[in-house]
Amino acid sequence: MGESSTIQSLSRGLQLLDIIAQQPSGVTVKWLSATANLPISTCYHLIKTLVDEGYVEKDKPTQFYKLSYKIAYLHNQLRLGGTIPDSIKRISQEIVDRLKETTYIAKWDHDEVIIQHIAEGNQAVKVRTLYVGYREHAFMHALGKAILANVPTQEVQHYGRLHPPQPRTPHSLETLADIMADLRITRNRGYSRDEEEWEQGVCCIGAPIFQYDGSIWGAVAISMPNNRYDASDLATVQYIQHQAEAISAYLGYPTSAGERRLGSR
Repeated sequence: MGESSTIQSLSRGLQLLDIIAQQPSGVTVKWLSATANLPISTCYHLIKTLVDEGYVEKDKPTQFYKLSYKIAYLHNQLRLGGTIPDSIKRISQEIVDRLKETTYIAKWDHDEVIIQHIAEGNQAVKVRTLYVGYREHAFMHALGKAILANVPTQEVQHYGRLHPPQPRTPHSLETLADIMADLRITRNRGYSRDEEEWEQGVCCIGAPIFQYDGSIWGAVAISMPNNRYDASDLATVQYIQHQAEAISAYLGYPTSAGERRLGSR
């Protein structure tokens, strides 16, 4: 065989990740050095690199090193395989079971808001013009608002040039300036509202979903007829936000509520 092309430092770094993965309570560099049979100075350099790249983090109270949420993100991206994983589908179905309303999951994918999954509610109010794969008019519905409110301003403006606002009902915002102002309110509020902007007679509530690095992954939303919608119903809003946090935790975003939620599965 020819000369090995293995990069020693990369191989050692992966070795350290394997060892740390077997110690959920964390490790010290000294212990890691002895276990991996590597010089302690080498371990320090490797750990620093893994921390800088986001694969390892230092627990401040114990000063131990542990795997970071980026590892969970990589694992879940492998499971995703371009589709919505069963864990996320289960959470959307739990929303349906509790609220009886149709639930939607959308993803921010290649600068587009794309609906990925719909769980039908048993109160039979589904927005018929929304379907899996739909990617238009994101300024007008709760999924799009929850996502775009958490996208950098320049990207939203770019999205607006590609998808100029096209009002669908008398309640729709008509200018990009008004939409940008509404997105700022949405971001500060922490959830989105569609009050008959997409379809007359239908209102929606949405919440953002984040991934391991804090960037937006997508959103979850429910739809309901306007006679069941109550803008002051914070219990429903908080429940949707809580479920969005659970999905975010699944994707590696460090939310304590989401960790507790998925940890109980």
